[in-house]
Amino acid sequence: MVANKTTKTTMKKILSLIALVAVALTACETPEGGKNEVDANLKIKLTSQSVMNFEAAGGEGVITYEFENLDATRANVAEAATAVAWIENLTSTQEGKVTFTVAAYDGQEERSATIKVSYGEYSFQVMVKQKGMKHADVTFNATHLGGTYWGKYINSKGFNYFVILGDMRADHYQSKQNGATEYRFDIYSDTASSFNSTHRVPVGTYKMDHSRSGNYGTIDGYRDCSYLYTDYGTSAYSDATLTVTETSIIADVTFFDGSVHHIEYHGSTVMEDYIKDTYADVYPVSQYTEDINFNVTDGHINVRYRGDHLGIGYDVWFIDMVADISPYNGEYLIFDLIVPKDLGGFANIDGIVGEYKFHDENTSDYAYTIPVGRLRDDSLQLHAWYLWCAQSQVDMSQAAPMTSGTVKVTKNDSYDYTFEIDSTDDNGNRIVGTFQGTVLDYSDQSCE
Repeated sequence: MVANKTTKTTMKKILSLIALVAVALTACETPEGGKNEVDANLKIKLTSQSVMNFEAAGGEGVITYEFENLDATRANVAEAATAVAWIENLTSTQEGKVTFTVAAYDGQEERSATIKVSYGEYSFQVMVKQKGMKHADVTFNATHLGGTYWGKYINSKGFNYFVILGDMRADHYQSKQNGATEYRFDIYSDTASSFNSTHRVPVGTYKMDHSRSGNYGTIDGYRDCSYLYTDYGTSAYSDATLTVTETSIIADVTFFDGSVHHIEYHGSTVMEDYIKDTYADVYPVSQYTEDINFNVTDGHINVRYRGDHLGIGYDVWFIDMVADISPYNGEYLIFDLIVPKDLGGFANIDGIVGEYKFHDENTSDYAYTIPVGRLRDDSLQLHAWYLWCAQSQVDMSQAAPMTSGTVKVTKNDSYDYTFEIDSTDDNGNRIVGTFQGTVLDYSDQSCE
């Protein structure tokens, strides 16, 4: 009896052990589809383009993705791989992002390859296509990069750069040096420049836009904005692509007669700005040789809200004031007033009230500052100027950019304001005075 009891007990233990093993095996089995229960609902989802197209000049690419139902304890960075050498600098160390570079291509036929983004057993692929080099009727090696930065225009989404690729130094947007050949491109970027004298063409690829949308990554297709300029006149583009890297600018343009030009520039992407810089260490624009004192009462003020016109995260109010308005006669002053964005924007004209100083380009503190006066050309003044008008014409012999000092704005009554100016021009003369006037034009010129 003892032996039988022992045998039965032993058999029960064996059966129990078999049952436990069976349960354990069942728990480790993968459900239908070959994935364990933890990962059954896991998804890695592409959130950017599945097909990415590049010009022959190459460029930078970004793939974005996101996870669904990912265990919070697990790593959230996928891996990326490609089988071709011309997709370079493939990096996937950042959560939700894969970056890469497409090398320049001198072949004639389009080429393509895939980038595989994977997370364990889960993956997706992105097709990368690159156009072949079109046969160029003309190949032009630019030795000079010129142009300037215009900021944000009314109704434009991007910041505007006027880029000139030529074989001589750019002279002016309305003219060029005799004998020069210039390819001109009016582009829009999502990257702003400063309002100082050095402007770098933003990295990116820009394509012709005949609708003149002002969107990021476009070239203004208007014939007076983007064109070939020679001694024989100008020729507009029917199509164009401009690719900018840190050290080069490559352009392919097609003209309305079907001819194709390939333009290459290698070097610094800082434009040789044709703006005449009015800082005193260059030369004085002011023709005054003595201090200026003025006092205007019952003047006329125009106030134009331009939002983040300068791309610095602050609001800009453009102010112009004239003693007599019909026609413009007498003292004429202009200012760009920079204020914080939390003052109400266009809805609050009293956002202009405050004490301002001229901005120091070595600091990033923009609140209640004014950019120093600069001259873009012989007729267009920027930021801060004391001017004299006669029959609506500015007399440049009586014009002075303000480069330092203070401006105080106070409100007297409804739409009536006083500006107290204590400034210095670029020739060392003091410009001191008071301007009191009524706002006649109050308008929203923001692009936001």
